[in-house]
Amino acid sequence: PPQALVDDTEDVSLDFGSEEELALRKARIRHPLATFFHLFFRVSAIVTYLFCDWFSNSFVACFVTILLLLSFDFWSVKNVTGRLLVGLRWWNQIDEDGKSHWMFEAKRVN
Repeated sequence: PPQALVDDTEDVSLDFGSEEELALRKARIRHPLATFFHLFFRVSAIVTYLFCDWFSNSFVACFVTILLLLSFDFWSVKNVTGRLLVGLRWWNQIDEDGKSHWMFEAKRVN
C-alpha cells in the first residue's frame, strides 16, 4: 500500500520566470540607504535595551537613549522608508470646521 501512494503522485513544475531573473530581483535592494536606516534604529534600540547596563548605571540615560532611537525609527518609517520601500504615506488634515481627518495614500501599482 505505501508503494501505491508514491506511484499515484506526480511532480508538477510551475513557471515563475527564469531562476536567474528571480535571484537578481531578490538580491537587488532598491533603496539601500533607506533600508539601512529602517533596520539601524530598530536594532540599535533593541541592542541598547539589552546591553545598556554594561555602559551606564543610569536608568534615565538608558530610557532617554532608547526613546530617542525609537523616535528616530518612527520618523524614518513615517516620512522616508514607508514612502520609498512600500509606497505608503499618511498625514493629518484639519478642515474649516476644525475637524481632524487622517489622510492615507498608497502608491499605485503599474
